[in-house]
Amino acid sequence: MRRTMILSAFGSAVALATLAFGMSGAVADETSDADAKKVVQTLGEQTVAAIKVEDKDARRKALIEAANPAFDFNTIGAGVLSYAGVQVPTGRQAEVMEGVIAYVSRSVINEIERIRPEEAKVGATSAKSDDEVRVPMLLAGIRDQINADWVVKKQAEGWRVTEVMVSGNSLTQHFGGVLARRARGELDILVEFLKSEQKRERVAALGQ
Repeated sequence: MRRTMILSAFGSAVALATLAFGMSGAVADETSDADAKKVVQTLGEQTVAAIKVEDKDARRKALIEAANPAFDFNTIGAGVLSYAGVQVPTGRQAEVMEGVIAYVSRSVINEIERIRPEEAKVGATSAKSDDEVRVPMLLAGIRDQINADWVVKKQAEGWRVTEVMVSGNSLTQHFGGVLARRARGELDILVEFLKSEQKRERVAALGQ
C-alpha cells in the first residue's frame, strides 16, 4: 500500500513537472514571437512616418534611422554575396561588404519611396525555431504595396531582420542574382559596378 502511494505521488510529481515545463516553453515562445513582432511593427510604423517627410535628404535619413536598429545588415550582406558568385579575398571583404550593403540599402529605400506606404499591417507570426520567427507585414502605399515575410533572428544584441521573403523569393537571393549577372564572376567588375551605382545615386541627388 505504501509503495503504491509513493509511486502514485512520484507519478503526480513527474506529471506536474512536465506540465510546468511545457507551460514555461509556451510562455518563452510567446515572448520570443512578441519581441520579434515588435521589431517589425516598429520598423513599419517608423517607415510610414519617415515617408511623409517632404525633404528628400531628411526623408532618407529618417528611413535609414528606422532600418538601422531593425536589420542585421552584415548577415544580409553576407547572404547577398553568397549568391553573387564572386570569391572575395580576406583583405577586401570589408570594402566589398560595405559596397554591397550600401547598394542593397539604396535599392530598398528607392522601392519604399516609389511605393510611399501609408499603412503597415502586421499579421500573425510563425516560429521556425526558438531563434527565428517570421513576421508577415504589408506596407500598403499609394502606388503599390510590399507584402512580405520578415525573417527575424535572435542575435546577441536582440532580435534583428536577416531576410525578407516576397512571394517565396528572398531579398538576398534577388540582389545576389543581380550582382552575379553584373560581375560575371569577376571581383573587380563587381567592385566597379558598386562604385558606379553609388556615383550615379550621388549625381541623381545633386540634380534634384
